[in-house]
This record gives sequence, C-alpha cells and structure tokens, in this order.
Amino acid sequence: MKNILITGGAGFIGCELTRQLVQYGFHVIVIDSLINGEKRKS
Repeated sequence: MKNILITGGAGFIGCELTRQLVQYGFHVIVIDSLINGEKRKS
C-alpha cells in the first residue's frame, strides 16, 4: 500500500481524487485549509 498526500482535498477535484485513490487501495492523507471547500467526511 502506497501513501499519498493530497493538499486541497476538501475541494471538488481533491475529494474526487481522494475517493478514486482509496478505491485503488492507496492510503490517503488529506490536508486542506477549508477556506473554499466543504468540511465533510465521505
């Protein structure tokens, strides 16, 4: 399992990218300031 760090993960693109990477078996860590995105757990 590879580790992936995504910055801006609360935005639309970051959220969708995170979902795809998790489905492919990656361990994803997300960092976001939440200034423009949504704080939600998918």
